[in-house]
Amino acid sequence: MHQFLRAIGFSKLRNLRQLNKLLDDIIAHPTNRSITTIGAGTSLVQLTQEYGDNYGISIIGEYDENNHIIVEHYFPFVLGQTTKWEDSISIEPYMDKEAYAGVSENTNIGIPLTFFLQNITDYVRNRWSNEYNRPLNQVTYSGLSTEGRIILGVDKDEDQIQQEENGQQNRNRLIAAAKEGDADAIESLTLKDIDLYTAISKRARSEDIYSIVDSCFIPYGINCEQYSVIGTIHEYHILKNPISGEQMYHLLTEINDIYIDIMINAADLLGEPAIGRRLKSTVWVQGHVYIP
Repeated sequence: MHQFLRAIGFSKLRNLRQLNKLLDDIIAHPTNRSITTIGAGTSLVQLTQEYGDNYGISIIGEYDENNHIIVEHYFPFVLGQTTKWEDSISIEPYMDKEAYAGVSENTNIGIPLTFFLQNITDYVRNRWSNEYNRPLNQVTYSGLSTEGRIILGVDKDEDQIQQEENGQQNRNRLIAAAKEGDADAIESLTLKDIDLYTAISKRARSEDIYSIVDSCFIPYGINCEQYSVIGTIHEYHILKNPISGEQMYHLLTEINDIYIDIMINAADLLGEPAIGRRLKSTVWVQGHVYIP
């Protein structure tokens, strides 16, 4: 049973019989169907069932000689709404199934951002075509969570906001220069990180850590697509799964200047979301990459 099914309102699935019934319904009545050839007589198919606005379950499999689908794997998903341009996006295959992880070089968080690719057949079709070498630069991020809590936002005036924006832009320029081998940029980044660590250590003696750390994006556990995040809520919607009747929250969250649509079961969220408050959560990050 997929761990993140509960994030889209299927927390009460208890056994494989219930799961197979759900998957059989998707195979019989998919909202979307995408098929691509991956070899002689072999077609990869992605069947998607949406249960509400931009969330649902996708099935990946192959058709046999009797035109019956052989299910390889499935995954719950929520679609993002905000497209982001990245310097470069690389796609790497999983070893054990027809699934892919995307890696984007994102200067805002200082580390490569790894995500689970949602539009699998689009990418496979592109890989088998003559346009495979075209660069990938556009992605919409989203995420599913099975635990989270609401914390208060950090009040800032316009001068503080402008100062942070200027600081981030300067840091991005230094990171770009450091990647090109600029020794001065590397030294400057190192000194800035030391100064930042010293300043945080001093403030942490008398302040709550969440008043110091406004936003964060930290790898979590051994799954490379999961992150521990803190971000500001810009929009939120209460949704109801039409099959199970469970309620979920759809939260548009800004994390290190990246907008991510996060879905979480209402039973797994501690506190009441509101615009300006922050979400602290562990998120399985997904991405829908624009394939030229």
